[in-house]
Amino acid sequence: MTVGPARGAREMVGWEGVPRGGGRTEEIIMGSTWQRGIVVGVDGSPQSMAAVDWAALTADRHGAPLTVLTAYVSPPANMAGTMGVSVDDLRDRAHDAVERAASRLDGAHPGGHPVDEQVVHGDPAHVLAQRSTSADLVVVGRRGLGALDRAVLGSVSSALAATAPGPVAVVPSGAATGEPNRVVVAVSNDDAGPQLDLGFAEAHQRACPLVAVHVMEPDPAAGLDFGGPDVDHQEAERDGVQRQVSRWSEKYPSVREHVVFGGGNPVDALLDELGPDDIVVLGGRPHSQTAGRLRYSVADAVLRRSHHPVIIAHHQG
Repeated sequence: MTVGPARGAREMVGWEGVPRGGGRTEEIIMGSTWQRGIVVGVDGSPQSMAAVDWAALTADRHGAPLTVLTAYVSPPANMAGTMGVSVDDLRDRAHDAVERAASRLDGAHPGGHPVDEQVVHGDPAHVLAQRSTSADLVVVGRRGLGALDRAVLGSVSSALAATAPGPVAVVPSGAATGEPNRVVVAVSNDDAGPQLDLGFAEAHQRACPLVAVHVMEPDPAAGLDFGGPDVDHQEAERDGVQRQVSRWSEKYPSVREHVVFGGGNPVDALLDELGPDDIVVLGGRPHSQTAGRLRYSVADAVLRRSHHPVIIAHHQG
């Protein structure tokens, strides 16, 4: 790509005191609460327990009720015997997973509310996607996958992130579950309102800086003998991104923010920007998992490669 800095280069605009991996204050800013609450999906695995830790802290920061939920599916009638597992077995395992998560919280009341424990019969991804329509955030863990697995295998986390109408957070295996150093938001040329709204709200409640990352689009004149890149095109693109960020900065004046303009592959540029303990916020539109892979959805690719908690703020319509 010939527009903007080369891959790996970073152009920073805005507050100059937001370092990678630092800059947060100790005071926790308390503002509006998430009345609809947070739902965390669990299956008893270590990854889902890490998601519980992250969801509980997020509930505290937003004053949100926390629901711990697991869902199970009955085996096909003609396979129940050969699988050596019954519906009762699956239901018992589901209850065990919820009880394990509740024990991990050790009687705490995240967000100042008693924890709601639920066991639901149904496909986990579908159940959680439906809950995203009535919750402020749905949270799930994600197992560590090898390169082949990341490319071809589906999971509850990827299915949920692709299809849920509401916001979804995916906490990958090994991700930090404590306070973030920064909130990093991917900003596109078009309407980035959903991810900026969620990103600024999260940075406000966590009392940490926000970094907006935008990858410059190819110049229509690039590669043609028109005298080089169109400076006006580049400036218009930068101005458009700055205007979007400024609108949300005015709504959250306590949040320190700056914009990074990069070039190259959007996924690589975003992942290269991340430092220890950052949270990533992306935009997207609900779609099938297959469509996401075929269209090389940035959100899908980041979810499969990121070692950081990722929040997807879906655009509606």
